[in-house]
Amino acid sequence: MNICSGNPDYSINRPPMRCSRLLFFLAFALSTFSLGAQDTHFTLHNYAPLWVNPANTGSFSGSIRAGGVHRGQWFGINGIQTSNIYADAPLAFGLRKQDWIGVGFNFITDDAGEFDITSTFFGFSGAYHLSLDKKRTNIVTLGVQYGSTSYGISPDKTLAQQATFDTEIGGLSGVAQPELVGMGGDDNGNDNSASYNDLNAGLKLKMLLDKETGNTFEAGVSLLHLNRAKRNTLAENQMPMDTMVGNPNPPVIVGQDSRRRRGTIHAHARLDMQMSEKWRFQPTVFFQRSAGTSSLSLQTWGARKLKKNLDLRLGLGYRTGDAAKVMVGFDTDRLRTALAYDITLSQARNATSFQGAFEIGLAYIFNIYKKPEVTPTILCPRL
Repeated sequence: MNICSGNPDYSINRPPMRCSRLLFFLAFALSTFSLGAQDTHFTLHNYAPLWVNPANTGSFSGSIRAGGVHRGQWFGINGIQTSNIYADAPLAFGLRKQDWIGVGFNFITDDAGEFDITSTFFGFSGAYHLSLDKKRTNIVTLGVQYGSTSYGISPDKTLAQQATFDTEIGGLSGVAQPELVGMGGDDNGNDNSASYNDLNAGLKLKMLLDKETGNTFEAGVSLLHLNRAKRNTLAENQMPMDTMVGNPNPPVIVGQDSRRRRGTIHAHARLDMQMSEKWRFQPTVFFQRSAGTSSLSLQTWGARKLKKNLDLRLGLGYRTGDAAKVMVGFDTDRLRTALAYDITLSQARNATSFQGAFEIGLAYIFNIYKKPEVTPTILCPRL
């Protein structure tokens, strides 16, 4: 039986590829936001510093930094939108004169298209920057982040009804009604949303290699979901018994049990060095292990000075087993912007006609200067 067979009312004029893409997307989306959910990933990860590592909080020269990154992918099958917004600031006090504290907040949201599978995190970050010398050329930073994650699912019925499942693949041999699989939202009284508290921590080392050229190196590691909070499944096990009888491969529908959130590891390193008066070389490495899956992102940026306060940045990258990357950006003394396009290389390219992902990132640094207090002086002319 064809995957789109079972009810002619829903299969006429609907090519099999449409349903197979729909099922692929639904399986992918549910696995992304399920108990063993993988954390999101960004190509422009340097534009999401507090997501990469809480130790990046307050790690810049200026008064206030605000920015974010937005990622869009899977446009051929309704799309996944991921956004990160953050703001942080260094506070000029610490246990020693050369130390300081950083504070900030971080907001991340995922929205899996027409199925409306969502996940949102909001948390506050704090970091202590310990200078290993009085000139602040070598700095070790410890950062923590605490917040709340909420998640839920509320699929669109019209889209869900287009998919019919054959018993050979564990389906119903008919129209997949949302209420049968426990994803009916408010219509069947289910509360398909929940939340839990999250704790993240990180460590980072930053070194000034050459004061004259401004060459720097930094590396760090962060651990997410340290508290291993309990997380409920998204869908209730409300499958009618008659769908289980006589079905050699009954549908696998998860229950409402609670399980511990699996931890995520981020490891990153970045080198910024001068190659000539006009060019700088900026390679980066980012490693992520989430829900038992690992990926390594390699990027090479070249920054070309166009004029005094304007640099053009060009980059190429590769994420193992997933995508190649093309990147471009502009930097001023306060504003950093970048665009990235991922070229899908994995088998996921077969699920959609749009084979890639777009990202846009920006960061702006505000400088607040204290107005100097001038003591008036009265000059008495010589008589």
